[in-house]
Amino acid sequence: MKYFAILSIFFMLFSCNKEKRYSKKLMKGEVWIVTGVQVEDSSLSIYGTWKILSDVDIYDSVPKALWKNGTEDALFEWQFQNKGKSFQMNYMQLCEECEGPDLDNLDYVVYDLTGSYTVKKHASKKMKFVSFSTIGYPGKAVEISITKKYVYKG
Repeated sequence: MKYFAILSIFFMLFSCNKEKRYSKKLMKGEVWIVTGVQVEDSSLSIYGTWKILSDVDIYDSVPKALWKNGTEDALFEWQFQNKGKSFQMNYMQLCEECEGPDLDNLDYVVYDLTGSYTVKKHASKKMKFVSFSTIGYPGKAVEISITKKYVYKG
């Protein structure tokens, strides 16, 4: 009976903590290469990198990442949900007074990609997310693929 109680506590601790475990694979300072953004069967030809900007403490704050594509950049919040089965991505405007001309093309793209994604692949060096409910492409299959580039030490 004692063995069963210890085993039950072990499973409860680790099953309730899956979001944190999934989130820790995107750590502050890491850079992920965007290897593809597909809408239905066509590529958006939007690449670049995601730099994870904030430490992952899913119980304290929402982590942020900076999507850079050449001279353009866009900030977004992200979070794993549903025990790591879902990935939420939300575009963040950098300033409240920004006018349309102040935003670059990547800001509009990331805004359109805002939505809830199903996690199709979650490995230490590759991830893939699919959504049918993004702001810019409702009802269409949107797929984002990323690959880990390196970890920034410093």
